[in-house]
Amino acid sequence: MSQAGHRLRALEPEDAARLYVWENRSDEWWIGARLAPLSLEALVRYATTDADPFAEGSLRLMLVAPDGSAVGAVDLYALDARNGKAGVGIVVDAARRREGHAAAGLRLLQAYASDHLGLRTLFAEIPASHRASLDLFTGAGFESRGVFAQWVRNGSYFDDVHFLQWMTPPL
Repeated sequence: MSQAGHRLRALEPEDAARLYVWENRSDEWWIGARLAPLSLEALVRYATTDADPFAEGSLRLMLVAPDGSAVGAVDLYALDARNGKAGVGIVVDAARRREGHAAAGLRLLQAYASDHLGLRTLFAEIPASHRASLDLFTGAGFESRGVFAQWVRNGSYFDDVHFLQWMTPPL
């Protein structure tokens, strides 16, 4: 799976150290559902497990830049084969943000989810204050389906969350 030099690939054991850094950035936990750090051992086990995404309900792929370096990861979560849908998460290394990697990774994930997994729709839940992510997803064709008021806590305040949806073109 590649596009404009970017590609998605399966996790490898050596990715665990990079995932450890990304997953344990406590200042970004509020964006997702993480409440506690992950151990390196747990991430090594995750990276070396060959699981069926439909059985597990999730899939993580590494995002590789044109220079060959792993710059991020894309996730499908709440993967629902029966209804052909999944949630989307993206992380890009802080030093490599605003270089177009997230947009390329999202386009690749959309193609993979629809063409290979047969999913009909992808969704994302994005805090209102996370403007870069809102722009990323709307730029990839995701449409707003509503706003959940005061849905996630960020420090001492609660932020609204936009629910966005992308659907494959009709057959």
